[in-house]
Amino acid sequence: MTVGQDTRPPTLAGSRLRPAISFEDERFLMFVLDEMAGDYEQRYDDVIRLTLGKSELPPEPPIIAAMLDAAQDYAKASLVFPGGLPQLRRRLSAEYRSRYGVEVPSERFVISVGTSMAFRNLTQLLAGPGDEVVVPLPYYPLYPFTARLAGARVRHYRIDLDTLQVDMDSLAAAINERTRIVVVNSPGNPLGNVIDPATFRRIDEVVAGRAVLIADEIYNNVHFDDEPYSAIALADEMTSPLVVTNAFSKAHRMYARRVGYAIVPDELVHPLTVIQHHTLLTTDPVPQFGAIAALDHQDGVRSLTGRYGARRDYTLERLGQVSSVRAVPSRGSFYLTLDCAEYLRRHDVPGSLALAERIMRATRVATVPGSDFGLPDTLRLSYTSARYEEGIDRLAGFFTGAPPDVDADADAVPRG
Repeated sequence: MTVGQDTRPPTLAGSRLRPAISFEDERFLMFVLDEMAGDYEQRYDDVIRLTLGKSELPPEPPIIAAMLDAAQDYAKASLVFPGGLPQLRRRLSAEYRSRYGVEVPSERFVISVGTSMAFRNLTQLLAGPGDEVVVPLPYYPLYPFTARLAGARVRHYRIDLDTLQVDMDSLAAAINERTRIVVVNSPGNPLGNVIDPATFRRIDEVVAGRAVLIADEIYNNVHFDDEPYSAIALADEMTSPLVVTNAFSKAHRMYARRVGYAIVPDELVHPLTVIQHHTLLTTDPVPQFGAIAALDHQDGVRSLTGRYGARRDYTLERLGQVSSVRAVPSRGSFYLTLDCAEYLRRHDVPGSLALAERIMRATRVATVPGSDFGLPDTLRLSYTSARYEEGIDRLAGFFTGAPPDVDADADAVPRG
């Protein structure tokens, strides 16, 4: 060995990671604030989390019973199907026939560990370097991140914050010969905007078969003001290939028991399943049996939608009295967006992360910075807290300058 030779093992230099991705910038700040809330909870008993899209309610008892039964039955608990349990796929096919009046063969349902894994695999399958993926603005951060992970470029079309309608001109401007995927999310995260069937048809007309439309319908069961529908019911009249994704984590409250699915055209079934051969092997059959039971128990879904709709209404009324912020009137999903641009300007706050940290220090209410979603002047509020109304009252006090009803500790927030 040469004297002075560096014998340290080689490290992962930044150049070995995916180019053009700053993993520091790509942090999901929702989890950063949620971890801050967890740190606070070690010291205080009055922390309110308005962060994760994870219901405060457990799954319905029949769902839990089905999972317990499967966990205790080795024949069920050891089943391995890379594309998902055949009985779940058949049950989903029957559900779409009953609910939406559409015939979708069970083979076209590909089961995965939630929709995030399915979305990542779909993006890897459909796009790569030199391609483009078009996502809404605001967006759920999964969409642009998986595109960049595949090496594709991200372009945006706008959702108007006043009307909550798709800006069709921006959509047309974003699509070109390199476009491979166009993402539609309804009800949307974070805005709770709803894209009705007529608008979806217009989106298809603009795309005109030049890309695959992926409709993320994970909040499909949570409409406050509109009758739910699925884009899959429009597939036969569309020009563009259509993929629909959905999951059991939201309205069925199976957030940590991850079961999602993609409804894909026939020609994508085999490629997507083969990708799962290598990247997933199988979705845990235990929560899949819970998902089968969930489809037979919809009363809890309707009850949860009514509960969160009432929280939406309370937020609009309570924060409607605060001049420095504007609550965007969500029509569905688990969330409401709070436009804080005026407050940020008046108080010289540099952005939504700094604002969320200040709120946490002053009120012990955890919110999500809107920069996660491409809206740096906003906060996202999740309805999923048993103390939600109290949290809104504390936020109203913060934004009006009223003293918070907590013993604030300026040094309590850990740096993410």
